[in-house]
Amino acid sequence: MKFNILTAIASVLILFSSCESELEQELIFDVSVAPATAVQIGDTVVTAPKGTTLQFDFKGEPDFISFSFDRFNHTKSMLTFSTQPAWGTHIENTLNVFLFETSDTLLLNNPTKDAETITNRKWKDITSQCNLSTAANTTKKASVSLNEYRGKKVCLAFRYKTDFEADWQPTWIISNLQINDTVINSGVKAASTFAATMGFSPFDMLNLTAPYLSQDLAGVWNLANSTALQIKRTAANNPLNTDWLISKPIEIVAGVHTLSAVNFVKNTTKTVESYSYKFDVPGEYVITFFASNANYKREISTERKIKVIVTE
Repeated sequence: MKFNILTAIASVLILFSSCESELEQELIFDVSVAPATAVQIGDTVVTAPKGTTLQFDFKGEPDFISFSFDRFNHTKSMLTFSTQPAWGTHIENTLNVFLFETSDTLLLNNPTKDAETITNRKWKDITSQCNLSTAANTTKKASVSLNEYRGKKVCLAFRYKTDFEADWQPTWIISNLQINDTVINSGVKAASTFAATMGFSPFDMLNLTAPYLSQDLAGVWNLANSTALQIKRTAANNPLNTDWLISKPIEIVAGVHTLSAVNFVKNTTKTVESYSYKFDVPGEYVITFFASNANYKREISTERKIKVIVTE
């Protein structure tokens, strides 16, 4: 009997030691993409056309495996607005439109510094792209691509500058000003920024004692109506104007992320050697396979990521 008890104890210790050793082993898990027609498998990225079903092959035997993805789709950005001048015969070249990539804004409490900032900024003049009206009481619409600024911040500015005193210096009305970001592949709107939220500030370069004034006065930008920004006409034989209207930095959307639900591919009740998924939506995918082993003593886990570009 003594021999049998010792044998039983020894067997339990051996079994416990074996389990303990097994629990302390590192988790072995890897994922590869199976070759398929029209699928390009590179060192860092897999490229496949829309509608492709990719097969992901597993190495190792973890207890649990899950699948999820983060899909990124690029957007395109478009600035649109309408312009209408009124009064005067010298309308052309009195309004210019500018962009400047920056995260900085005007101080709005130091006219001298702000005047220097405005003067020294290397503005990009986009006036020629804006289809500005050149005749009184005629409305024209502008559509300007901002794709080069995706993922960046820009200031939008309008400069009203006159050079002829002997006639009315014209009124200008800027209406329906907005920036729309849409997903390239689907046309779904990702974001819209309207004039009311662009943080426009007026600045009168020729009146540094009150450069930020916004009222319904001749030669002064009036921001009371964000859907129709206006600078009012100045009568003939009055001083000329140089007045800016400058936004705060506006973020241009780079794209949109779509996170999938987590799909549980494997648990302890079944053996799984691969997983297949059909990619019906174009975009840049980061696929994540999460694997783990869990027991009473500890849980170990690892993940593998694969970048997949799905084309139209």
